[in-house]
Amino acid sequence: MKPLSDWRIGKWRLSALVLAFGLFIFLSGITSWPDLLRGMRRVNQQDELYRYVAQELDEPSLCEEIPWSVESPGGFFIAPSYERSNCYSFIAGRTKNSWLCWKVQRLGYFRLLSRQTSMWSCLDGAWHGVYGGIAVSQEALVAFFTRLGYDPDTLQLEGITPPVVNVKDFYRQLPNRPDIIPRIEKAIGASGSLARDSNAAYLADIAALVTKTPAWCARIPEDLPLAGQRAGFRDWCLFTLATNTKNPELCRLIPIRDNKIDPRLSLRATCDFQARSPHPSGQYGPEVADTDDRTRALIAMLHCELPRAKDLPLGDVYAAYDRFLQELNRRTDSQQAAARQRFIARVQALHHDRS
Repeated sequence: MKPLSDWRIGKWRLSALVLAFGLFIFLSGITSWPDLLRGMRRVNQQDELYRYVAQELDEPSLCEEIPWSVESPGGFFIAPSYERSNCYSFIAGRTKNSWLCWKVQRLGYFRLLSRQTSMWSCLDGAWHGVYGGIAVSQEALVAFFTRLGYDPDTLQLEGITPPVVNVKDFYRQLPNRPDIIPRIEKAIGASGSLARDSNAAYLADIAALVTKTPAWCARIPEDLPLAGQRAGFRDWCLFTLATNTKNPELCRLIPIRDNKIDPRLSLRATCDFQARSPHPSGQYGPEVADTDDRTRALIAMLHCELPRAKDLPLGDVYAAYDRFLQELNRRTDSQQAAARQRFIARVQALHHDRS
């Protein structure tokens, strides 16, 4: 009876081995159904863009926009793979979501000497965490957003990023214009006291710093306040001009207005100290209005035209769109969540329009 028993045990072990091998084949994707599809093609730029935005948003639903017939060619000791599987696998690694690995299929037969994208490699990445991903060119991403219907000049209307053109930064560059003084003189005149108009005072402040002439500061009303400063606008204009030019004589034009304050702590004393300091110091720039709307009004007074975002260097537009994607992935409030859903809908609509 013993030989018969050994034979039965051997048969059971063989059956278990065959079953285990079949299970391994099934789970590892050796006979994955996408392999049976015809018309396989190499990955193109559009497929890479779908994968890029999917990984930047950690959004596996966008991986579905990549057909199963798209093949990534692989490389040295890297086996070819489905681009869609790569998409799922990278998101699984970035989010440590192992459930996504059930969607990953391996392309072709099992290879011992090459790294393959498969359910098993995906599970390993999800367990340890993988924070890599692909990159796309600046031109490709900007063109992709254009096809999606986004415009850099109106991107801020989505409510999650600031305007691409920074109005205040543009205003700070106005002193570098060779024609800025004639423009200021045309806007507020070349002489005479200014009315209690803070807009005109801002332009006089620019003229004072550009011409290094205190007469422009003197045109500012003595009691006109300056937002964000304890000192009045005229006094601050003189202070910045004296500091920039290292001229302590200008500090004497700043009165000590509060009799209760120690004169050594006054703006005049600070001005004198900085103007006489032998150490190099930074240069004060023009005072900038507290709001973008007022800054735009000042620019309009000078008849200067704000640049359009679409006319900025390509790198600036790319950076704006890249920041937009980062904000979409934060999902910290309802506005970001709504903008994210609109973006995903546009990507999906773009794919359907192409098909």
